[in-house]
Amino acid sequence: MGNARHQKISIYLITFLLIGTVFLTTASGDESNKAVLYSGNTLYVGGSGKGNYSSIQSAIDDASDGDTVFVYAGVYNENIRISTQIQLIGLEKEKTIISSSNSSEFLILDSVDFTIIENLMFICNNDEQFDLIKMINCNYCTISNVDIISETLQRSAIKLNGFFNTVENITTRGRYLFAGVELFHGGDNTIKNNSFESCSEGILIHQSHNNLISSNEMTNNTNAIYIEEGNNNFITRNILKSNIRGIFSSYSTGNLIEKNDFLDNGEHVRFLKLLKIGFLLPNTWRNNYWDDYKGFLRKPILGVLYIPNRNLFGWFFPWFEFDKCPSTEPLNIS
Repeated sequence: MGNARHQKISIYLITFLLIGTVFLTTASGDESNKAVLYSGNTLYVGGSGKGNYSSIQSAIDDASDGDTVFVYAGVYNENIRISTQIQLIGLEKEKTIISSSNSSEFLILDSVDFTIIENLMFICNNDEQFDLIKMINCNYCTISNVDIISETLQRSAIKLNGFFNTVENITTRGRYLFAGVELFHGGDNTIKNNSFESCSEGILIHQSHNNLISSNEMTNNTNAIYIEEGNNNFITRNILKSNIRGIFSSYSTGNLIEKNDFLDNGEHVRFLKLLKIGFLLPNTWRNNYWDDYKGFLRKPILGVLYIPNRNLFGWFFPWFEFDKCPSTEPLNIS
């Protein structure tokens, strides 16, 4: 009887300790996970330290999974390709500059997971058109606190293919034929706290689903956000100001557009629906501020329904979606 009681107490204590260990591991958050992922060596580029590398690519070529490549202030005229799970960290983005006139993308992340890019500035003066940062088949990668400046017309500042990536605190300046950020296939990515200006599309979502688009400022673009066959994306707390159009949605369904400020756009929204199974479900518009809203119960959003037929063009009819609870005051998103 006594032994059984002691065994029960021991089991309770072990269970308590295991739960406590799990709780502490979870509570430590991303920083501890980051420390585990990047517990390797640090390779230094620039500066005056003994054994420091003179080029970023040479340090990356010598790096292994879990290493950090730290770049001191300077101007680095090179193109970079990363195919290893590393951190590429600049000292300060205003002083750590990658500038190349070579006919290639500035930075390619090629089939990597858990790679981090931070604190860099990219300046492009190449006459040929490229995606300046291209992420191919990447998952769980982060690009943060980066400025991308194009002195010539380029394709996209960032083109991203993959899942569970994060693009945050990015500023684009210059002219871009396609987008500030182009999400091409994949999904479950987070695009937040960025500033996109003077692009064809501030954010282009092409056949990419379940993304979070939050707290971005998009000004002077053709379309602040262009959704092309992208479903179930959550678009919230963005400022869409002084664009030719705020949002254009083509053959896209199930997106939630909530608590955004639509200000001084030539046209706030236009959408195109396809009369076909799986393409006619509506998007949900809720609690957005529209500077042309006149105080009626619902804000009508004009679109077009396309009905294909055997002829070349088919038929087009007016179609409506509604913001059922529009905000009467700007949301003052910061």
